[in-house]
Order: sequence, then C-alpha cells, then structure tokens
Amino acid sequence: MQYLYLHGFASSPNSYKAQYMQQKFSELGLTLHIPDLNLTDFATVTLSQQLDYLQSAYFAEGQATIVIGSSLGGFLAVQLAALSPLVQKLVLFAPAFGFGQRVAAAIGIENMSEWQQSGVRQFYHYGLKRNVNLHYEFIADAQKFSEDSLTRSLPILIIHGIHDDVVPSVLSEKFVKGRSLVDLKLVEDDHALGKDLESYWQDLKRFLTI
Repeated sequence: MQYLYLHGFASSPNSYKAQYMQQKFSELGLTLHIPDLNLTDFATVTLSQQLDYLQSAYFAEGQATIVIGSSLGGFLAVQLAALSPLVQKLVLFAPAFGFGQRVAAAIGIENMSEWQQSGVRQFYHYGLKRNVNLHYEFIADAQKFSEDSLTRSLPILIIHGIHDDVVPSVLSEKFVKGRSLVDLKLVEDDHALGKDLESYWQDLKRFLTI
C-alpha cells in the first residue's frame, strides 16, 4: 500500500498540514509521499497536467493507493479515484468541490473576461510567499472537472470546518448525499483545519486502520 498527500491550490509540499501528516506517518514507519503539484511552473500548471503526472509517477506500477487531499488536493484526489480503481480509500480535508465553477463565480464575469484576454491573473502563492501569474488555461481546464465524476463507491473520510469561508461545508454535505461508505466529520474549524490536527490525525488513523 502506498500513501499520497495532495496539497492545496498555490501551496506546496512544505505546508504545515502536509508536513505534520508526513511526520505522523513516519512515526508509524510509513512513507507519505507529498508530490509537488506546482510541477515545473505554477504559472502554467493545469489540473489535467497534475492528474497526468500523478498517474504516471505513482500509478504505473499498479500499487494500491490511499490518497489524502487538502482543499484543491482533495478535489484532485476525487478525480484520481474516478480515474483509477487503484485508489482504495480517500481522506479529504475541506475538499474544494465545484472548484472551477466557484472560482469563476467568485472572480466575476468581467474579471474572468479580463483574465482570458490578458492570458494571466495574479494569485498569492502560499508556498512561494509572493504573487505569481497564473495562465487562463488553468481555470478553463478546471471547469471541465466535477466531483460527480466519481461514480464508484469507496471508503471516504471527509473532515470539514463549519467556519470554512473558502469552501463552504455544505458542499461536503451535498457530496455525501446518496453515497455509501462516506463518513463526514464537521468540526469547529476554518478552511485551514489547523486548530486540532492531533484529533484529525486520530480520525485518519482509525479510518485507515494504521
């Protein structure tokens, strides 16, 4: 069994939650892989490229996989599970369901048009700690994906903060409806889910039986 952790949008493998989880896995003698989803250049990355990379780098040998994803990483984890039966369980921290559509709506029609015309738009990159240009292809590609693409049943644990003002927890509640084997834990936290990582780790451990 291999374990993957997918970080969020404009983040990096060095995020606090990613490093915390990797350390906890290490204490159990397990390796938690944290791929850099910025790939070669955040400015030109797309979700399609990220998924292609993950499949070629981690799924080529046919190894059963458990995927943990945070925010956009959680959304990507769902896409991976839809693409590959090798994904046997998912742990999703505040998954960014409806990502492409919600980002476009938040930016607004006028700004989306400006982004398309100019070709780039600046976003703050938490890993690099500075503003970085992101090509329009990113959002155009992101809008092709939906959590509804996951039609098979597999065990899923979702931990989502009820005070999340980035990805409303109601999106996770909607995702759970009509799906078996999904355990949704709503917690007193925000999008970062940094208030009680030890508790969330214990939930993850029980779910994965590690």
